[in-house]
Amino acid sequence: MQIKALEEELGMTLFDRAGKKIKMTDAGKLLLQHSAHALKDLQQAKASIEELRTEQRGSLRIGIALPELEESLQEMFAHFHRSFPKISLHICPSFDVTEQLLDNRVDVGITLHSGTDERLVQLPLRTENYCLIVPVNHAFSNRSSLMLDELRHVPWAMQPECHPGRKLIEKCFRDRGYPFATVLETNSIPSILRWVQEGLAVTLQTKSLAAELDRSHFCTVPILRGVPQGQLELIYRSDRYQGEAVKRLIEQIQAVLTECSN
Repeated sequence: MQIKALEEELGMTLFDRAGKKIKMTDAGKLLLQHSAHALKDLQQAKASIEELRTEQRGSLRIGIALPELEESLQEMFAHFHRSFPKISLHICPSFDVTEQLLDNRVDVGITLHSGTDERLVQLPLRTENYCLIVPVNHAFSNRSSLMLDELRHVPWAMQPECHPGRKLIEKCFRDRGYPFATVLETNSIPSILRWVQEGLAVTLQTKSLAAELDRSHFCTVPILRGVPQGQLELIYRSDRYQGEAVKRLIEQIQAVLTECSN
């Protein structure tokens, strides 16, 4: 009865009824489209009012696909907390930040660009360039640069295969038909660096990470031609309301990870 009353009010048929089959008309499809937009606007309005009512309480979940970035963001996180003390920050390391974002398990994400997704807002940050890290007594330690083919048979200490940076690096080797054999795989950067320092392996890491290393223990060597490179980006859902706290967090992440370009 409600549909019939709506059709009478609009003066248009919303559904074609043929026996037991019901098909939406063009007018019905148009109404559905506008109703969806109206519902989204109402949900955003409710979220905005709720944010105002609760005086910025609650939590923000940040998915980070590159766990090694977390340390560089700690000062910014502390600054954000001083501005929004009633909001708790949940840092969620995950190699599949995009999936978590689309499943509403995180609010914003930081990852390497892997393609355009219309469901997301994708804000470019810095370009991540990778370089070789070796111990100071390594045969490559005095080299000013290296070619990728010189690294075909070295033992690697790296993040796991599902790590976005590792995927990028391994693709560079695979595209050239080069082997990439690891002797250690771990998310722990200190563990990777320990193996490198002990001369058990070498590693490829971002220049921003390499810049923080103790030069008395490690040397970094640039790679010419075919050097792995990835675009770091900040992502969030395009259909989600972003309150003042989320907007401020996004701005601060952009400031840190754009200024610290390598």
